[in-house]
Amino acid sequence: MYRMKQFAAMTGMTQSKIRFYEKHGLVLSDRMENGYRVFTPEDAFRSNAFRVLLQYGFSISEAIEMLDAKQDTAEFRESLQEQRQKLEHERILLDYRQRRIESVLDVLETDGKVDFKLVHIPDQLYVNASHGRDFTVSMENEKVLAEYYDLLSITSCARIITRENLLDSSPSVDPDYINTVSVGEEHFLSPYAREHVKRLRLGRCLRFRRMVTREESIQKETFDGLFEHLDAHGLTICGDILIMPTFLNLDGEGSDIEVLYVPVEETAGA
Repeated sequence: MYRMKQFAAMTGMTQSKIRFYEKHGLVLSDRMENGYRVFTPEDAFRSNAFRVLLQYGFSISEAIEMLDAKQDTAEFRESLQEQRQKLEHERILLDYRQRRIESVLDVLETDGKVDFKLVHIPDQLYVNASHGRDFTVSMENEKVLAEYYDLLSITSCARIITRENLLDSSPSVDPDYINTVSVGEEHFLSPYAREHVKRLRLGRCLRFRRMVTREESIQKETFDGLFEHLDAHGLTICGDILIMPTFLNLDGEGSDIEVLYVPVEETAGA
C-alpha cells in the first residue's frame, strides 16, 4: 500500500489532481486508522489507462465509464471510431474559428473606417430568434436554434433588415435577430434543420462596413452614407440586408464594427 505522496510520485500526478479524480470515481482509496489515504499498484495501473483514454480525447466521465465497463476489443474499436469522428468535427470547428479570428483582425486593421466594396455573397440559410424585438418565435425555433448555436463559428449570430423597412419613412429600422449559415455549409445541418430554415438570397452585394453603437445601428440617419454611395454609383437595393456584427457590446456605450451586405442591381435608366 502506498500513501498519497508516494502514489503521486508513481503516477506523475499532483496530490490535488488525485483528489479531484477521486471525486469522479477514478480511484477509491482506502484509509488507514490514522486517516491517511492509501493506494495500490492496481490504482496506478488504472490511472495510467485512464490518462491514455484522456489522450484520445475522451472526457473524464467518458474515460472512467469505459474503464468500469471493461469493453471488449470490438466495443473499444467502436468507441475509438466514434471519438475519431468527434475530433474531426472539433478540428473543423477550430479551423473555422481561426478563419473568423483572421477576418476580425483584418477588420480591425481598418480602424472601423466606413468602407464600401462590391462582392458576391452566397445565399444564407437562417433561423429566426426574433421578429424585431419580439423573441417569442425563438420558442418555436428552439430545436434548430440550439443546433445552430452548437455550430457557432460555422454559423453566425446576425440580423436582417428588410428592404421595405429600410426604405420606409420610419426614423429607425427594426431588424430581426437570426442565426445563419452560408448555403455552402448546408451539409453541417441535420435534415430536420434543413427543413425548418429560411433562405436569404444575396448574390451581388455592396459590402458596407462601419463602426456604430448598437443604439446608433438602428437609426436611419446612420445609413445616409450608404444611400449616397448607391446614388453615386447608379445602384439600387434589391433585397433584404444582412448585418454581421463583429463585437457584441450590449451596454450601449461600446461600438460594434458591423459588416452589412446589401443586395444591389443597376438602377434602371442610370
